[in-house]
Amino acid sequence: MICPDCRLELPQGSRFCKECGRKLNLVCFQCGTSLPSDSKFCLGCGQDLRQSQDFSKIDYQQPHSYTPKHLAEKILTSRSAIEGERKIVTILFADVAGSTAIFEKMDPEVVHEIMDGCFRIILDNIHHYEGSVNQFRGDGVMALFGAPIAHEDHAQRACHAALAIQKALGPYRQKLQQSRGIDFAMRIGLHSGPVVVAAIGDDLRMDYTAQGDTANLAARMEFSAEPGNILASQHTYKLSRDFFVYGPEELFQIKGKAEMIPAYRLIQAAEVQTRLGASNARGLTRFVGRGRELDTLNEVFATVQSGEGQVVGIVGEAGVGKSRLLLEFRKGLAPGEATFLEGHCLHYGGAMPYLPVLDVIRSFIGIKEGETEQAIQGKLRQRIIALDANLLHVVPPILELLSIEIEDETFAGIEPQQKRKMTFEAIRDLLIRASQDQPLILVVEDLHWIDRTTQELLEYMIHWLPRNKILLILLYRPEYTHPWGSKSYYRMIGLNQLSSSCSADLVDAILEGGDVVPELRELILSRTSGNPLFMEELTRSLLENGSIEMQENHFFLRRDISGIKVPDTIHGIIAARMDRLEDSLKRILQVASVIGREFAYRILETISGVKNGLKSQLVNLQGLEFIYEKGLFPELEYIFRHALVQEVAYNSLLVSRRKEIHEKISEAIEKLYPERLEEFCEVVGYHYSLSGNMAKAYEYLKRSAKKAIRNNSLLEGIQFYKQAADILSKLSQTDKNKRELINLILSMRGPMARIGDAVDYLPLLLTAEKLADEMQEITKMLQIRSALGVYYIYRGGNPQLGWKYLEDCLEQEDIIQDVTLMIPIGFDLCTSSLLSGDWQRVNHIAPLMISLIERSRLQNQFYDRNMSVYVCIIAHLAISTTGCGDIAEGERLFAKAFAVAREIDNLASKAYVEWAYGIMLCFLDAKRAIGQMETAIKYLEESQNLLLQGVSWCWLGYVHCLTGDTRTGIDLTEKGLKMHTDLGVPYWQSFCHFFYSTAHFELGDTTMARTHAELALQCALKNNEKQVEGLSRAWLGRVLARIEPSQAEKAEEMLQQGIQQLEDLEILTQAAMCYMWLGETKIEAGRREEACQILKKAESMFQKAGMVHWLSKAKIALNKVEK
Repeated sequence: MICPDCRLELPQGSRFCKECGRKLNLVCFQCGTSLPSDSKFCLGCGQDLRQSQDFSKIDYQQPHSYTPKHLAEKILTSRSAIEGERKIVTILFADVAGSTAIFEKMDPEVVHEIMDGCFRIILDNIHHYEGSVNQFRGDGVMALFGAPIAHEDHAQRACHAALAIQKALGPYRQKLQQSRGIDFAMRIGLHSGPVVVAAIGDDLRMDYTAQGDTANLAARMEFSAEPGNILASQHTYKLSRDFFVYGPEELFQIKGKAEMIPAYRLIQAAEVQTRLGASNARGLTRFVGRGRELDTLNEVFATVQSGEGQVVGIVGEAGVGKSRLLLEFRKGLAPGEATFLEGHCLHYGGAMPYLPVLDVIRSFIGIKEGETEQAIQGKLRQRIIALDANLLHVVPPILELLSIEIEDETFAGIEPQQKRKMTFEAIRDLLIRASQDQPLILVVEDLHWIDRTTQELLEYMIHWLPRNKILLILLYRPEYTHPWGSKSYYRMIGLNQLSSSCSADLVDAILEGGDVVPELRELILSRTSGNPLFMEELTRSLLENGSIEMQENHFFLRRDISGIKVPDTIHGIIAARMDRLEDSLKRILQVASVIGREFAYRILETISGVKNGLKSQLVNLQGLEFIYEKGLFPELEYIFRHALVQEVAYNSLLVSRRKEIHEKISEAIEKLYPERLEEFCEVVGYHYSLSGNMAKAYEYLKRSAKKAIRNNSLLEGIQFYKQAADILSKLSQTDKNKRELINLILSMRGPMARIGDAVDYLPLLLTAEKLADEMQEITKMLQIRSALGVYYIYRGGNPQLGWKYLEDCLEQEDIIQDVTLMIPIGFDLCTSSLLSGDWQRVNHIAPLMISLIERSRLQNQFYDRNMSVYVCIIAHLAISTTGCGDIAEGERLFAKAFAVAREIDNLASKAYVEWAYGIMLCFLDAKRAIGQMETAIKYLEESQNLLLQGVSWCWLGYVHCLTGDTRTGIDLTEKGLKMHTDLGVPYWQSFCHFFYSTAHFELGDTTMARTHAELALQCALKNNEKQVEGLSRAWLGRVLARIEPSQAEKAEEMLQQGIQQLEDLEILTQAAMCYMWLGETKIEAGRREEACQILKKAESMFQKAGMVHWLSKAKIALNKVEK
């Protein structure tokens, strides 16, 4: 029997409901006639009433016909909270295995009768776990868990329901085998995924749209399951694996999927029922950050030991560590110090009276799973007599609580309300007597899921508890309220988020076995805001999807995870909490989530449409710990307590609704802060870009890019430019928009040159080239092709193509007629020539460009380079002039470059001149070069010139080695090599490897010296870097001569080839260095006369070039040879 009010299952023949006390009349389930209680057949229609009363006629096309009243009320009450929202649900598909073969020769009425019995079993068990049957097919059912009634544990409920269905179908299957001779078995499939809930009608029919493969994969799981089995997808498995026993992973070929899909056979429920139990099974992390709260529990227990009963409420949001604190308290108790009894309110147990009390009683008696009723009765009596023979009056109420048949006819005939009173008193007497032998600690967990009867029992207990040695510990979330907060013997322990330092300790404890890099730790902390469960689940999710890796004893982020989803375990908890809010509070929370993690009151007030009562609603949300007040000045602002809460609230909204709110936010900012739009342009652009108003989005994103570049935030500026370009390319392709896109792409050149390939620039340049060609924009075409030339030389790995682009540009007539075109293209050619080692071309082109700029009075023009083209060309010429041997002219040019840079007062220009001068000193005077390169690096860092930072650290390490500080040199060159390699720019990696090789050579590690000398030569050859090719070829010869004296001839040949290459390029300073290495090689080979001759040549070249360090080194070597 099932009570029509509370839907509790009752024994056949019950006259009253033991949960709600309703008197149960016998009603014909076919025609509804009221009948005497002893009727076997209906007086109205003749229906056999000896069948189960639950076999009333069901219309399977009408959900209200088969949905229990209490669930229907829940659905209709909560439907406004989920209509028009995205939900994560678990879908259950069940059908009869081999139904065609079983039913093909049967009468349709017989088939209907069989399936009707089956469907009723399925309905009972799905409704027991608050699932919703959404569809009946001929031989199967589709049910959802998590919608329309939201549950954080939808996957667990679906698994419980599936197991219960298979268990309940066992006797039915046997009955059909005997009566019909058929082998009746069901297959069940489970999958968890997103759906969009459209509407829920008054008839309980729910319209929804499954996203992606959500429904299809659930159906495929069912199709793939063996008869009588349950098959779960990987997604459902991951959500529920801690609470159930599964078979090993199996791979299935699913229609429409190229790859095999993993699935798992659900076997049974595990003994674990709570998250803490699951964590305990996996292995608990170190207990951190709750020492003070643990001390409070111990203090309260000391009071109980002295004879004063106490109540403690441990309150905190899901995952904050309530159960873990209790576990640590229990572990601290000495053996025999207290009797510890614990009961749990379960997520699906709200309609199950006395549920946590049953846990307590079973534990107190010592009942084990599977024991017979007779054994349990014997244990109960034995335990009561051992405690106190005067307590035997508690036996009948306790037996009824345990659903065991009672032989006491007097008790069985008592009215329900009196039975309830006696049950409460029996529990009271039992607990009080137990506490007299030793203190009793009684725990009830998860009161926010408590059933009504247990709630009333607790209120009853509170009154007599303080006179006994009983400590009642209650664990609940902030939304649960109770009437005993004002009692003097009540203490509340509020668990807030862990502090930053404790959170960091917990992250380290979760990722045991290695050090956690700061970036990873910061990411986890920023997303979880000190919630231990959220930290563990997010970290676990990142580990499972490969986002976290461990190398060399360090955990680090393997890839960008900016778009990572909230783990579904966390998503369910947050979403269920939100769905329990009043509708108005939930809507405010969702609108605020679109504004962002932080939101201003004025903006929320403007876009929400709530004029009266908004502040009180925000106060309520603060009390429920969804948000907190961030600041009052200069204006009232709030912040979501967790970034994850904001994300879940945001993602619950339909895309169309999000777009609408995003546009309202942008319009509100424009209206509220018209004088501060420059300050808020990034925010406005962001919201417009997500609203679909692309024209407005482009306007603000372009403005944001210019602002970022102006503030020297180059990476952010490039990202804004890229977003603006993406939007502009989607707008109507008018000539105006095409020109705008070309100009936008060219605007990215300057910052890109300083920070490397922050975005993939090549596709953008090729798009611009195509547009310019279509529109016959010759000037723009030349600028774009010059940019392409520079790109291919530095980043694209195709220097030959790059040089062709640049040289083709110079051959165009248009460039000669346009000074503003010739200067930037000439600058590109000059820069590329310098870096590739063609310094004579620099010596030829740079003076022409300098003269042209000066004649045209264009010294202050940057040409989208974010630095002075004029200053940089002077610096280029100073480097090449010095390198080719004219020190005096080089010094003069550097003095001029410094003066102009100071006058222009542009940080990037100053940084470039400091760097160029440092390079010159590295060849001339190593001691002076150290200070100069340190200054240059400081300027490069301030100006965010990432392109030159890595190689500059290598130059600095090199001069440290030259001055004898080899260990520092190794460290600095290693740092520079990594920086430059990580930047992804192939150009000048050769120089970095060369410097690293020289450092190891000075340290005596010839193996590493050879490896990196070879890498330097390979990189130089690949990138057409003639200067570094000659230098590294000569250096490799020097290294080989030291390692393999027998290969001296080959080594000398390489040295001579390198020298020849540098002399052909007229880079005499570096050629002189190679002569020095050749002389040293001759000394090591014992050919002193040849060495002396070569060293003298090197000495002469050093003298002429003003290379102080190298001149001193040559003199020392000559003195040793000539002795």
